[in-house]
Amino acid sequence: MNNINLLFEAQELRKTTNFLSTKNRKKYFRFKSSIKYLNDELIKNIISFYNSVEKKGIKLPIVLELGKVKVADKLSYIVLECLVYKMLETGYSVTLKFNPGTTIDTKGINMSPLMLLNEWYSKFINDKNARESEYKKLFKSLRHGTIKYRGLISPEDNSFLSKLTSNLIFFLKNQFEFRESYRKVQYDDIMVVKLANTVGELVGNAIEHGGGDCLLDIDITHNFTHSENHDKKFGAVNIAIVNFSKNNFGDKVKEKILSSDLSQNQRYQQIKTAYSVHKSNFNNIYTEEHFWNIASVQDKISGRPNNYNNGGKGCTDLIKSIQNFTHEDYCYMMSGKEIINFKKEFLGTDKDGFLGFNHGTFLRKMPESVTLGKSKVYLPGVAYNLNFILEEVNK
Repeated sequence: MNNINLLFEAQELRKTTNFLSTKNRKKYFRFKSSIKYLNDELIKNIISFYNSVEKKGIKLPIVLELGKVKVADKLSYIVLECLVYKMLETGYSVTLKFNPGTTIDTKGINMSPLMLLNEWYSKFINDKNARESEYKKLFKSLRHGTIKYRGLISPEDNSFLSKLTSNLIFFLKNQFEFRESYRKVQYDDIMVVKLANTVGELVGNAIEHGGGDCLLDIDITHNFTHSENHDKKFGAVNIAIVNFSKNNFGDKVKEKILSSDLSQNQRYQQIKTAYSVHKSNFNNIYTEEHFWNIASVQDKISGRPNNYNNGGKGCTDLIKSIQNFTHEDYCYMMSGKEIINFKKEFLGTDKDGFLGFNHGTFLRKMPESVTLGKSKVYLPGVAYNLNFILEEVNK
């Protein structure tokens, strides 16, 4: 996967000390964490550690001792996969030691290639070359199993992108659970098509905005009960989409609107008018980057130069159409340090067809604070974390 190096380069430099250790007279670089969550703080510390390792200029083994951690969300461990992949590609040997605590939306880490390098995992491969070779293979390869779909999609691979939606429909319609007894799990057909279309649209948008490879990882968990409803079974469709790039999600729309003649297009003029209203309200919670990310998810708005009459369908409209079928969901987009939370109650459009992430209008009212977030990690490009919890019907 290209451009992972940008993830290391984009972070604020912070010196890390006392990371060189010795075991059985062999030196290695040791990262030991006391953080109880696999989240943005832990990811930031690992990046700082690796940047310090790189400054040493010697290729010693790396051991990441994370301990017992609760996985914050799917995107967190997918980003960790990317970090480890870059370390291996740079020539370092990497081993992990951790016990991940999971829920319905993070159980997929048990199928992550990270577990191949985890000394505390029952399927840990003792042969260093074999496990690292298998890690790199699983990280990059297309995997289409019963409850797992993964692909590393290149901008040049138009044929794969065109087939992606139909492949996902097939994947979602053929869900099985093999626990006490064999059963087929059935999801609503309309929801399946909407979900496949949404993922295809988001992958295409990510590649358009950033160029470079796009990593798509989907896992499905089954057979969960709700704490308040023991009579029904629930499953989750958990999705991560990652595209590393020098261009953040809102950059192209920002450049187009601030540097172009918009006299012939009212919709783009309205975005510029909204910017003039909003910019006096930018602060530590609601930043200019948040604004341009929100502008870029609008229906019929495109960052392509000289294209004012066409634009993609707003991705939030697609996500909301899926949320109508879900019991619960946890969805957000991240670009740079800025996070946009896709809260169902704030995904309605105003009378002008704009999405304001509020109960008012995009042009005049600021987004609700619960729809905004900031990460401790700067992610160059764009990433999505989408978790949809669905009631399951056995067939």
